[in-house]
Amino acid sequence: MKPPSKSDYRRLIQPVIQGVPAAILKAEGFAGGSLSFVRSIGAVKQEVEFGLFVRPAHARDSAQLVLNTHVSPESVLAIYKEMLPADPEPLDSCRISAPLESIACERVGMWLFKDDASAAALEANVLRAISNSVLPYLRETASVDGLFAICRDGVQKAASFLGYSAGNRATLGAALAVSIGRTQEALDLVRLAYFGNPNLRAQYGSVFSYLESPV
Repeated sequence: MKPPSKSDYRRLIQPVIQGVPAAILKAEGFAGGSLSFVRSIGAVKQEVEFGLFVRPAHARDSAQLVLNTHVSPESVLAIYKEMLPADPEPLDSCRISAPLESIACERVGMWLFKDDASAAALEANVLRAISNSVLPYLRETASVDGLFAICRDGVQKAASFLGYSAGNRATLGAALAVSIGRTQEALDLVRLAYFGNPNLRAQYGSVFSYLESPV
């Protein structure tokens, strides 16, 4: 017998996501359907995206439902491009993506299902994750100030591990800070991320030039 396809699993889980979970998200201003929901708050675009892993190694007879969030501060894209014109993918760099596991306020188990009953049984878990973890995180990242705090925390955490770089995230944080008039904090952030490493200092030289040049 042919195993279920990804489309088969999608048909099982769509009614669950499009029921109460979709209603909660739409009450918060999200639009969309199927497995993806989007809203814009000012110049910040947010997305809640459900995905499927079919027959993962740990559950060959099932599919795993996963949840990811994406936040794009579209208002800072122009500043970011000025800071780092060599970045070939500025849109991707200005998109903060986080899986549920990294923002969850409580332990999240694997969401596995293989039939109508097991798919329906996931609804309570999905609702709890949306209400307790996803929406609080998205409220926190609905402003430039909130996004800057997220970037700053990530860069500080990366800096605490010797030899680990936060990559372009520090430049995004700097662009966010500049957009709200906090240029010194932007400079402090990129110095923390890049200044101690000659290679990074050279790679992100245009960022330092932008921030250190007289107005």
